[in-house]
Amino acid sequence: MHSNETLLMSYDFFNDSVINNWSTLVFNITSSYENTIFRHPILYVIAIYAASLVVIGTIGNLLTIFVLIRPKLRCQTTMRYLTAAAVADLCTLYSWNLNLFYKHMINSYQNDIEDLSLSKCRLISFLAFTSLQLSSWYLMLVSFDRAMNICFLFWKKDLGKPHNSMYIILIITIGIILLNSHLLFINGFAERNCSPYGKQTCIKCYKRLTDYRYVFPKWEKVHLIVYNLIPFTVMSICNIFIIYQTLIVTKRQTTSSRNRSTKHRIRKQRQLTTTLILITFLFIILTIPAMIYHVFLRHLFEKKKPLKYILQ
Repeated sequence: MHSNETLLMSYDFFNDSVINNWSTLVFNITSSYENTIFRHPILYVIAIYAASLVVIGTIGNLLTIFVLIRPKLRCQTTMRYLTAAAVADLCTLYSWNLNLFYKHMINSYQNDIEDLSLSKCRLISFLAFTSLQLSSWYLMLVSFDRAMNICFLFWKKDLGKPHNSMYIILIITIGIILLNSHLLFINGFAERNCSPYGKQTCIKCYKRLTDYRYVFPKWEKVHLIVYNLIPFTVMSICNIFIIYQTLIVTKRQTTSSRNRSTKHRIRKQRQLTTTLILITFLFIILTIPAMIYHVFLRHLFEKKKPLKYILQ
């Protein structure tokens, strides 16, 4: 009788162990299945493209800066503005592009770099918004300076001098930094009593505890005005004026003078003007899709990540 009870207890213990082990296995499989993140093939392409932009853009901007700071070029106001734009573009590369590569190629749960810590959240958001705005405003200064040189003689002799351009760059830089400085202090928050697990993170970036729409879409609208609308308007007006004045001056000088040196000078001015107009038009063309997406199409593509990243 005693042996039968012992055998029965052993059987029950074995049966409970098997059931517990099987339940644990099923739970682990279920958890792994739930934590599996589907990655669209286009997202891999976008991530590789973003990494390529960082590498190629870094090399290109460094070469541009190296060429523009040569003694013969850095004495020109336009070249100083282009140098500042190249530096701003270099900073732009290391914000959201690196995050795209990290999110879709490195992190298992497609979390952002900003989710790692509150300091990273604030630094990356500040760098991203500030560098984009500075880049567009420096390019705007190129068009504005060129238009002022054509329109007003005093500009080149006074405000348009190379040493004054440094003060203009400094004023613009300080203004943009102050405009975005709030991102360094009040952007994002860490959830209390939270333990990060899988895709769940405890850092809520681009939000405030009292306002989840703090950055997107509220501050984003201000960013679009500063980054797109103002530079777009100024560049368009300046380019139209530059093209009009260049055509008139070129026609007048070619008909009134046949001197070789004059023709050579006209050709060089025309080449420089054409290059500057091309740069500003490229900026306008490349930033319009992002502006249209953020203003009109953001909610339509919120769940269509591949299309969302392509438009951005």
